[in-house]
Amino acid sequence: MSKRLYRLINNPLQALLLLAWGLSACNNTNVVYDIPEPLVDETVYVSDPSSFNLTVVGGQLLLPNAGHAGVLVYRRYFDGQFYDFAAYEAACPEHWADGCGVLESTNGDFYFTCGCDAHQYQLLDGQSVDTSYTLPIKEYSCSFDGVNVIRITN
Repeated sequence: MSKRLYRLINNPLQALLLLAWGLSACNNTNVVYDIPEPLVDETVYVSDPSSFNLTVVGGQLLLPNAGHAGVLVYRRYFDGQFYDFAAYEAACPEHWADGCGVLESTNGDFYFTCGCDAHQYQLLDGQSVDTSYTLPIKEYSCSFDGVNVIRITN
């Protein structure tokens, strides 16, 4: 072992700083999107007739005037007292600047499909089906009051 490494290991302050630097350098989980991020602050009422699809698991709703290219709301599951909804940006992460770069899906589908290259993303978590695509669909914060109101924000 070299003298330099030996001195580093035997100095607790230097070792702690080196460890902290190493951990912070390795744990970078931020995903950076090029998609412009307009303010998203939407309220969806599940009891509204236009939101009828969200009353069942797998139901979807497109809010065309929210987000960059719209916001897709998806009901993931219902487990007794627990409801789970997701809200995704409707712009394709890879082709958002192209006119065809809008994600589409129909009720009963398990995937969002990009209009440019027919690439698919999973509805459950927004991840790409193809591992060569690194960006998932942009997901917005989504909360449900347990009765009627879904709140979507960024």
